[in-house]
Amino acid sequence: KACEKLLGFAVDELLGKKVYEFLKGDALDLARAVQGKLLSGETMEQRYEQHLARRDGTEAIIELATRLITTDGKPAGFHNIGRDVTDERKMRDNLRFYLRQVLRAQEEERMRISRELHDDAGQSLLLLIHRLDEIASTPEYKLSKPAREKVAQLHSLAVEILDGLRQYAQELRPAILDDLGLVAALEWMAEGLDRERGISVSVEVSGAEHDLSSETKLVLFRVAQEALTNVKRHSEATKASVRLEYEEGKITMTIADNGKGFELPQRTGDLARIGKLGLTGMEERARLLGGTLQVQSKLGKGTTVTASLSISPETPSG
Repeated sequence: KACEKLLGFAVDELLGKKVYEFLKGDALDLARAVQGKLLSGETMEQRYEQHLARRDGTEAIIELATRLITTDGKPAGFHNIGRDVTDERKMRDNLRFYLRQVLRAQEEERMRISRELHDDAGQSLLLLIHRLDEIASTPEYKLSKPAREKVAQLHSLAVEILDGLRQYAQELRPAILDDLGLVAALEWMAEGLDRERGISVSVEVSGAEHDLSSETKLVLFRVAQEALTNVKRHSEATKASVRLEYEEGKITMTIADNGKGFELPQRTGDLARIGKLGLTGMEERARLLGGTLQVQSKLGKGTTVTASLSISPETPSG
């Protein structure tokens, strides 16, 4: 009855049918791979997801546990225990879709604020600096020495505020990422960390560089930004490295430092509990693109953050 409800076939129609008749494409390849592992002596500890073709042409998604049945030490068949997770997966996919929309809106808002800071507030500050320059350098104003000193102080303060504003606007959404690409943006961050904190950061690229989608570039940039911010604020590191590895169908970015490290929770999802909320957000960003994010750290041994994302096979850049 459960199969009747799951697949849309009457019980008498299901009698005598083989599971393979409900599998197509990747689902069939997965079933063969699982059976091959079991027949070779491996065990399947983890449950896995399988897609079954329903009578109406739609797919049912089941979470399966499969084991090998033997008779007198010889393979006799396979025993499957499954749970229908179709609705759960639809809800998960819908949630991820909406989360992706929220993140896209967030990035668009960052870009808008960054542009307004640069174009509006930045230009106003620049005008103020020029005006103060003019006041200080015009003899007709006949400024007293205390007044000149005050103007000089205001000038220095305005320059400092403008530098901070430009830095903040760049961190919100660096134009270099859109104009010159991911590697240039990573090098810009590395130079900033060296300049601000004296932390030497190397950027290395291996493999044939491929054009990346704007979404992929952005996720990798945000992961690097979060990891290097943690290096700057918490790690007490003197050196760090950012390594990009282009492989067929995949790009991997690894950020490592020689800092003090920290005690890692059992699951990456528990990073928020120990104050690493940013890395938890980066893990979700990576998962939204079908990727993974791993964090490795030990007290006194530094921290390594690795993000892997799938990329479409395209013509190498350059």
